[in-house]
Amino acid sequence: MNVSKDKSSRWDHVLTLLSQAKRLSVSEVAADLGISESTVRRDFVEMERAQLARRTHGGIVAVDVAYSLATTPRSSDHAAAEREQVASHAASLVAPGQIIGFNGGRTTTSTARRAVARPDIDGRDGRPGLTVVCAALNIATETVLRPSVRTVVLGGVAEPYSFELTGPLATATMRDLWLDVMFVGTIGLDVQAGLTCNSDAEAGVTRIMIGHSRRVVGLATADKIGHRALAGICPVSALTDLVIAGTVTDELREHLAEASVRLHEV
Repeated sequence: MNVSKDKSSRWDHVLTLLSQAKRLSVSEVAADLGISESTVRRDFVEMERAQLARRTHGGIVAVDVAYSLATTPRSSDHAAAEREQVASHAASLVAPGQIIGFNGGRTTTSTARRAVARPDIDGRDGRPGLTVVCAALNIATETVLRPSVRTVVLGGVAEPYSFELTGPLATATMRDLWLDVMFVGTIGLDVQAGLTCNSDAEAGVTRIMIGHSRRVVGLATADKIGHRALAGICPVSALTDLVIAGTVTDELREHLAEASVRLHEV
């Protein structure tokens, strides 16, 4: 694919750079893409109209609120590198043109970010390169920045810490939607308790998303194994795949094999 010839691909490339650098100049983008500065200026004007960036003299800067919510991790810990390994592999499971869903969480947010940034996700003939159904507001801010990605946001009440949307509006919306792949982040992963989280309201929405998906991919790091949070999301057997970083216990490995869940160790 020639990035310089395709506006959607150019915008995706520029937005990826902008999320990292926060400021770009016309000249550096023109040199990077091998296109004319007049083309870059036109792109920058259209990006500002779409509220994806703000123009400055000679360039553009990131829209502070959207980019800070979308790209800033809430914490840094020993599991951060492992979460990114999980996200990288999970994003590789997405096929162009699919309808994919995410519940809230750091690993699902990273997976969404990586999935929509893939260079082969390209909308053609008016069709989106990917459709993302978001149960969390911060993931929606990741995906809506991509012109080739269609973003569907569930209604409902936003939870203040997870940004997840819950309540009757969220569940009613999801009952009319169908997914190819659902990515499920979890607080706990236990052979008996299954996947668990801290909110029964969040778990309820995620369960409906799982029930409306052809493929269900659990995302976890090894520190989640054996931990049980308040609310059950689903049994381990409800998954089709589990992507996990770190040492997998023999008990969990055997349980996955018995339930015919594909294990992806990264």
